[in-house]
Amino acid sequence: MYIFGAGAFGRETHDALLADGKTLIGFVADSTPEHQTAIPVSIFEESSAPPSSPVVIAIADTAARQNVALRLTRSGWMFGTVIHPRAGFGSGVVLGEGSIVLAVSFVSTAAHLGRHVHINYGTTVGHDVVVDDFVTVLPNATIGGNATIETLATIGSGAVVLPNIKVGARSFVGAGAVVTKDVPADAVVVGVPARPIEQSKKLQSRER
Repeated sequence: MYIFGAGAFGRETHDALLADGKTLIGFVADSTPEHQTAIPVSIFEESSAPPSSPVVIAIADTAARQNVALRLTRSGWMFGTVIHPRAGFGSGVVLGEGSIVLAVSFVSTAAHLGRHVHINYGTTVGHDVVVDDFVTVLPNATIGGNATIETLATIGSGAVVLPNIKVGARSFVGAGAVVTKDVPADAVVVGVPARPIEQSKKLQSRER
C-alpha cells in the first residue's frame, strides 16, 4: 500500500499499517517533506501511470484531502483502507474506501463511515452514526448515537457531540467543545456548551 502524505499523520498511519502486518511500498507527496523518512517519498505526478497497489490519503485537512482524492481518481489510483488492529467495531458497520481508523478507537453498531474518513486515536463513534465523506475526527472525540457529521467537517480533539445532533458540512468543532445543538454548515463552534465563535466572543465580553 501507498500513503499520500509523509507528515505526522502519514507516519501514524504507517504505524497502523505495520501493526496490521501490512507493508508500506512508499509515501507519496506533492513535495519533498521537511523531515527525513526511512521509507522513500515519491513526488506525485498526475501524468504518471497509476500503480497496481492501493493508496490512502493521510492529510488531516479535509479540503486538502478531498482535492488530493480528486487528483488521484483522475489518475486512476485505487483506494484502500487502514485499520489498526486495536480499533474496535460493532456489528453492521460500513467503512468507505480510503478511510483510516487508528488504535483504541471504537465504531459502534450500524455506524456508517463514508469515503476518506479519518478516525483518530481514542475516538468513540456511537451506534447508527453517519459520518460523511472526508470528515476528520481528531483524538479522543466522542460522537453520540444517531448523530450525523456532514461532509468535510472536523471534530476537534476531546470534543463531544451529543446523540441525535447534526454537525453541518465544512464546519469545525473546537477541541473540548460539547455540542448540544445542531451546527450549521461552515460554522466554527467552541466551548461548553458549544457556540459559534463570534457568539462565544460576545458572551465572554459580557461576562468580563
